[in-house]
Amino acid sequence: MAGLDRLATLPDADLIDLWNAAGTIDEVVERVVARVGRVPRWAVVARAAALRRAGRT
Repeated sequence: MAGLDRLATLPDADLIDLWNAAGTIDEVVERVVARVGRVPRWAVVARAAALRRAGRT
């Protein structure tokens, strides 16, 4: 499974929780990788930004 596909398996609410609990971008990426496997850092940031733009916090 490709990194973007793995990231897509993480529910939005879980990503939001991981993002809010992390102190740095590196920390949130590390937590996402622990949950779903290797994913591109830029993809985690892009998805989090899209969720924020959509009003999800």
